[in-house]
Amino acid sequence: MVKRWLALAFLIGCALGTGPSAGGAPAPATDNPPMPVHYRVDTTTRVAKLGSDLVVGPGRLDGQFVIVPGSNPLRVEITGDLALPPADSYFVAFSFMPATATITVTSTAPVESVLLNGTLTATTRLTFALSNTKVHGVPLAVGPNCRTDEVAIVQSGPFTSPLSTGTISGAFVIPPFHHCGVTENLDPLFTGLVSGPGNTLRTMLTFLCGGTATCEER
Repeated sequence: MVKRWLALAFLIGCALGTGPSAGGAPAPATDNPPMPVHYRVDTTTRVAKLGSDLVVGPGRLDGQFVIVPGSNPLRVEITGDLALPPADSYFVAFSFMPATATITVTSTAPVESVLLNGTLTATTRLTFALSNTKVHGVPLAVGPNCRTDEVAIVQSGPFTSPLSTGTISGAFVIPPFHHCGVTENLDPLFTGLVSGPGNTLRTMLTFLCGGTATCEER
């Protein structure tokens, strides 16, 4: 932890133009290159209509951060590419019908985050896809393209620095499903079962490496 604080202090000094440069003079405020950062990502989504949790992960967020020169209070912008593995889910449809499915959460754009006053606010754009769906153990032919439209999810939570670990959370609406069903249109079924407001997302970002230190392949 001490090393992380020292590294961050050095980066802040460079961003503000007070850190050492090659010639011993203060570094110019404009000389502020992005620094790499990598996190492990573990998420839990509460699907309101189903009354069940979906655990996804561990995944990865690989990106970079920039300390905005001259910002007061200090502002750090973090961007990165999010990758999450498919997750198997179990739920009870219509309060009596057991069902299983593989849910793939796909990031459709880089994650955009701002760290300000000890709070990290992150915007993630996602789609949700269904596959390997079974009802009472019987496969349901949903096809290869059963998914929702894109949704933007905003999460926030306490965060010490871009070189730290923390948890962020937020609420979102699951959009309607499209292109579901091979022999019949299953869009209304999945939209009625799953889509709607009141869903929550909790994401733990575990710092792996970044900053001035060289990141080993993980």
